Amino acid sequence: MILPENNLIALYIRVSSEEQVKGYSIDGQLEALRAYAVERQLSIYREYIDDGFSGKSINGRPAMLELLADAKQHHFQMVITWKLNRLARNLVDQLKMLELFEQHNISYMSLTEQFDSSTPQGNFAMQMLGAIAQMEREQIAQNVRMGMQKRSSHGIWNSGNNVLGYEWVTGERIEPHAKIVPREAELVQSIFEQYRSGKGFKAITNHLNSAGYRTKRNRTFSITAVRGILTNINYIGQIQYTVHEKFIGKLGDYAKQGVRGIHEPIISIDLWNEVQALLNKRSRPPTKQIIRHYPLAGLLKCPVCGHSMVPWHKKAIRKRGTVHLSHYYVCGRYSNKGSTACKANAVPASPVENETLSRFQHLLTNKLLLNEVVTRINRRNIEAEAPLHKEQAQISVSLKQLEKRQRRCYELFEGEHIGHVVLMEKLEALKSEATAFKEAQHQLEQKLAELHTNTVSLREVRHALESLFNSFHSFEAEKHNALLRGFIQSIHIPTDRNLTEMHIQSTAALKYLIL
Repeated sequence: MILPENNLIALYIRVSSEEQVKGYSIDGQLEALRAYAVERQLSIYREYIDDGFSGKSINGRPAMLELLADAKQHHFQMVITWKLNRLARNLVDQLKMLELFEQHNISYMSLTEQFDSSTPQGNFAMQMLGAIAQMEREQIAQNVRMGMQKRSSHGIWNSGNNVLGYEWVTGERIEPHAKIVPREAELVQSIFEQYRSGKGFKAITNHLNSAGYRTKRNRTFSITAVRGILTNINYIGQIQYTVHEKFIGKLGDYAKQGVRGIHEPIISIDLWNEVQALLNKRSRPPTKQIIRHYPLAGLLKCPVCGHSMVPWHKKAIRKRGTVHLSHYYVCGRYSNKGSTACKANAVPASPVENETLSRFQHLLTNKLLLNEVVTRINRRNIEAEAPLHKEQAQISVSLKQLEKRQRRCYELFEGEHIGHVVLMEKLEALKSEATAFKEAQHQLEQKLAELHTNTVSLREVRHALESLFNSFHSFEAEKHNALLRGFIQSIHIPTDRNLTEMHIQSTAALKYLIL
């Protein structure tokens, strides 16, 4: 393993909740990695610890995301883990991370597996270990799925204690099973009765929240929660589970299978059928849909509760019979949970959208900011060139050494110290080395050319932003959303809904440009 010149390293430690008892403990990994650093006189830049996080994916692991961000800033020159599978159990994620490390001249080392990521053999070994780790994870997941499917096929509940109306009973001498909770069952029965009597999702939700009822997870009810109760076949004593295509033939990748459960039903089959018929009748799509894009949905926050606001429109019939639509943003909690959760706090759509775009345009076309952005971009390109030039110099030295060795081979041949066959073998080996160095040199030249191409001027940036804003209104909805969410994290309006006093919170991407 080639150690970094200034001995600055990063330690990454990860353990999932189920691995704590298998020798993967945080303390155990830390002790081994720290001991290695002390032995080799390596300076630890930072210890990145993900405690209780699965290696299934990079996303959701805060310490890993911080490590990757610091790697891009060249804060360290080596990453060390106890095992490769601590980095990730997903082969694609592993390769992405190792590629990122290589791009930023960061080496990687597995303490217990000892291979060098800078060599083809080391890279091959890591890929094989990564493939094995992914296969193990997928095998475990498959075994769990098959076990759950087998239990479900016999009518045994797998969903635990998250269904209103039931509780999960376990014990040393009893088989785990679902048992009816009488008070909750009465509430479920009431919800079905209310829907059958003609009440809609929102009316039922308002009633439940006004009366102080709570979901199984002790939260206020929402329209989604009510709909989920009315469509849950557990309440008629059945279990539904997902079956893979190899079990169902040509029905598709996955299909839902329902079987009779061993638990008691709460809802009669007659009431269930009536409610399902009403649901089907009321679920028909509207004959005329409102087509309007709301680019600030989710970004705009309720001035009272701070929850994300959602699109809403109001229809008015004028004296001549024409229909006028007014578009607003309203509190998402009000929309989903009713007036007991919050008020509508409606904000007219067009004014707040225009104000947001105006401020956004003013911010990104500010001359001082643009100068700073251009300076930072070009500075980063220059900083990125330095290691590439260093590699170029090293390759030039290596090529000159190969030329000297080639001349030495001819001298040995002329002095009859080696024969013709040996000469040709040595020359062929030297030629292969030179070809590899020249290919690396060519790649470096391409990278440097790309950096030169990426150099920007103030005029180019200003022109690009002006073109962007001039064509903003002609963009598709997805591009609107991508642009705004790339730079705006949230928009906060005061309680009096005065748009001149609203505050725009920028994302990390915009802060990174400004700071």
